[in-house]
Amino acid sequence: MRWKIFEKTFTKNKVAGIFFVGLLFLVIGFFFIYDNKAKDQRTGSMEVEKNSSSFNFSAFNSKFRFSADLTERWRVEYVPEIESLNILDINNEPQIFIRYFEASQFLTLQTVDILNRETTQIKGHDAVKYEIRKKPGTAVFPFQPKWRNEQHSLVDIRLSKNNPSLFYVFAYNPQLSAIDFQKFIDSLIFDNDSESISEPIKNSNERVTKKPFGLYVEPGNSTVTPEKFTGYHSAVDYEILSGEENIDVPVFAVCGGNMREFKSAQGYGGVIVQDCLFEDQPVTVIYGHLKLSSITGRRGDYLVFGNKIAVLGNAFSDETGDERKHLHLGIRKGSASDIRGYVPREEDLLDWIDFQSLK
Repeated sequence: MRWKIFEKTFTKNKVAGIFFVGLLFLVIGFFFIYDNKAKDQRTGSMEVEKNSSSFNFSAFNSKFRFSADLTERWRVEYVPEIESLNILDINNEPQIFIRYFEASQFLTLQTVDILNRETTQIKGHDAVKYEIRKKPGTAVFPFQPKWRNEQHSLVDIRLSKNNPSLFYVFAYNPQLSAIDFQKFIDSLIFDNDSESISEPIKNSNERVTKKPFGLYVEPGNSTVTPEKFTGYHSAVDYEILSGEENIDVPVFAVCGGNMREFKSAQGYGGVIVQDCLFEDQPVTVIYGHLKLSSITGRRGDYLVFGNKIAVLGNAFSDETGDERKHLHLGIRKGSASDIRGYVPREEDLLDWIDFQSLK
């Protein structure tokens, strides 16, 4: 009888023990997962797998205004503590480290010795190549690859000739071949390069332009009927194609730059105003006749060239300012708040850019 009582008690305790151990592992697992999540939140690291070729780095931070080719064995990690980027290989080893700074001239850290300095140009941008080594006694560079504390090479590239300008520091792992690093540098396309200019609408070359840049119109003398405007057209109009009358027609950012505003404006309906750089020229880009509710992003957001930003508004509605369904694309030199679609004098067109001339 005692043995049976002991056996029952032992069995109950065994079950309770197994349950307790299982519960303990569950609690430990929960805290392990929570701690890892908390660690990710503390570091703020963000990774993007990259299997295709070109990648725009402004996806991490709008200060990184360039795209480049990545091999399928590389991925990008953002380091928010120092607003920097690591390009990692398949073994999670940083191969390229990227930082930015804003200044009026090339700068170097006081914490490093410059072993070699060479001025050059990269893709039409002023640049300086360096070989550097951290000075003895200098503290370890925080949140950076270990090899940044050793002798290594890098290149600084200036975005524009404007003052101040963004500068980018591209440093590479001494274990990475100089050839592979150069391939990456050669693939760079900066958001103010002519190569980055994108079409505002699909099949733009097939669309009839009823109102090209510089055309003078007035009521009774226009390619569009009825005509309610008078002046020289300071933009390019892209018409819809057959079959697009009742479907969404997407509009894309022609350049990389911040959205200054979007609103409803007389003569336009929905309009987006964007700030961009064409090489060293600040410009204001106006996208007119848009459906306001379709606009992606908010004021101040960085619009990546080639990305969809809205769709065209419906014909002869408030969305288009009671105009036909089409895209009005105007580009004004400078940053003045001038979104006119027409100017009174032909010489006023000198303040504007014909987008067709950039293609």
